[in-house]
Amino acid sequence: MSTKPVTTRATTATRTGCIRRGMGHNTPFSGHGSRNAVEDDPRPNILQLTTEGLTENKISVEQLAYKNKAFIIVLQETHCTTADKLVIPNFSLAGSILSRNHDLAMFVHEWLEWSLVDQSPEQSETEWLCVDVAGCKIINVYKPPRSRLTPTTIPMFPHSSLYVGDFNCQHVNWDYNKISPESESVDSWATSNNLGLLYNPKETANFFSHRWKVCTNPDLAFANFGQDSRLPDRRVLGNFPRSQHRPSHIAPPKLNVPAHSDPVKRWNSCKANWKRFCLLTDESVER
Repeated sequence: MSTKPVTTRATTATRTGCIRRGMGHNTPFSGHGSRNAVEDDPRPNILQLTTEGLTENKISVEQLAYKNKAFIIVLQETHCTTADKLVIPNFSLAGSILSRNHDLAMFVHEWLEWSLVDQSPEQSETEWLCVDVAGCKIINVYKPPRSRLTPTTIPMFPHSSLYVGDFNCQHVNWDYNKISPESESVDSWATSNNLGLLYNPKETANFFSHRWKVCTNPDLAFANFGQDSRLPDRRVLGNFPRSQHRPSHIAPPKLNVPAHSDPVKRWNSCKANWKRFCLLTDESVER
């Protein structure tokens, strides 16, 4: 029986009310257009990826984020044992759980405000960490293949909240041909907490096995943005260097801003008293 590898925690101090603006030159995010995108969109786009090793892919991750206008990067399996290796240009490390095998890291662009809310306890089988960005709770999740979720494995955060990561389970709801016991626990966990699955069967599968030459969907996303809001849009991007996983781009729903109209008088013709209108019209004509 194999023993679970010991993981170490590397967390960043909670930051609120602080926006870092120091940017180098000749970087993908140094253009004015990117800054305007952050200011105009209070809920920035998210890039999710199981990297299978970050060290050689960090530049590719930044370029992919820039190409898809993503200002939050959610990573699994970075394979970094020290926080000094968790560096992506123009992004701040918002939180991490370090391990040689399965680990988590979340990066937020330097122009955005964020705060680390909470994370899984030591030696937890399922690992997660939650970061608040512009009022949206983003929960990065890694669930080992044979573990099962319970209703209390991952705490429920008030909407708006997004749970995204590598869930490692098979269910017909995300295009597998069977339902494993592990996936039943994930489906029950999402249902009991009113979480909507972000999955489109028309999208490309987010994992391609080089060994078995099959496509599957171990990377999942669930969301709760309130009963009156639609779910975020999620699409799978193309292949990524040195990883069998394909990245996902998640765009949270836009805030509903009331439209202002001119204060002009309006009438509802369906509520008109047509009998009295005809009577008054006839009287005025007879005069």
